Amino acid sequence: MNTQLKLGKKVDQEYFQDELSNRRERLEQSLKGQSDPSQLIQLLQQVDAALDRLDKGVFGLCQTCHDPIEEERLLIDPLVCFCLDHLTESQQRDLEQDLYLASRIQGALLPPKESKFGKWDIYYSYLPAGPVSGDYCDLIKLPEDKGQFLFVLGDVSGKGISASMLMTHLHAIFRSLISLQLDLAELMDRVNRLFCESTLSASYTTLICGRALPNGTIEIANAGHWPSLLVGKNRMEWIESTGIPMGLFCDAKYGVNRIQLHPGDNLLLYTDGLTEASNKTIEYGGSRLQSIASSLEFKTPKKLVDHCLGDLRKFLNGSTQADDLTIMSIQWLGSTA
Repeated sequence: MNTQLKLGKKVDQEYFQDELSNRRERLEQSLKGQSDPSQLIQLLQQVDAALDRLDKGVFGLCQTCHDPIEEERLLIDPLVCFCLDHLTESQQRDLEQDLYLASRIQGALLPPKESKFGKWDIYYSYLPAGPVSGDYCDLIKLPEDKGQFLFVLGDVSGKGISASMLMTHLHAIFRSLISLQLDLAELMDRVNRLFCESTLSASYTTLICGRALPNGTIEIANAGHWPSLLVGKNRMEWIESTGIPMGLFCDAKYGVNRIQLHPGDNLLLYTDGLTEASNKTIEYGGSRLQSIASSLEFKTPKKLVDHCLGDLRKFLNGSTQADDLTIMSIQWLGSTA
């Protein structure tokens, strides 16, 4: 039986060959002039051993059971030699500590669950399926005008630690560009280019980014994400995608929709952990979300989010949450005039 590692679409043997060769070159350069090179020599030996496993066609296979090592762990550290089932007790404790710290760091990057910007009221729920999440959620106050802010909600490719690293990277890209005061279309274009140029060739993210203005207007761009839902009295509207997922093509361009909210209107954003949730028979879906979102006579953002999550729990009927889930509601309270 051929037990050679079957890598997913986002990585291949050539990627690891290049990654390990680059590490070897950097280590050799670092060895020059070192008074105590023993630690670097050990690392160099580990890199050479990994390159040897690549040449023999056994790279990525557990040295105990010979089954494939978890791909996301190889992406983080191509020197790993054992699958999770065959780590030593010490290694398991180290991994648990790393996951705990990663979860703490990721949680610190999230905005407050309830926020107000002028006459805007925002509430969201962030529910990872595991210790860390690949969902991206942020609220950023803008300096240009009182009550103006940027909101971002997205879902990066992959799961677990590798997805959480991409989420953190995306968070840093957006935050680093805010001071440039770009219009929304240009901001999306630049984020896409930076993300595309600094990640694996098949890493990508779907996301919604919008700018809320003090007069109740929202500018919104959607990079291949599920449509957002505008919910109001006698008003229900899907706001569709305006471009492809980020990270696929560096030169991709993104359109922007401009929407005027009425007092009391909510804009509902979510990741596919909601709409693709399954009770082992059917998926939750956008139609059910629309029906549930329209069933409340008056909706504060918190009531709307809690109402949707309550219906999801009823729908799942005890089934386990299989994917990261984030849902956000943004409400315009009315004119400041």
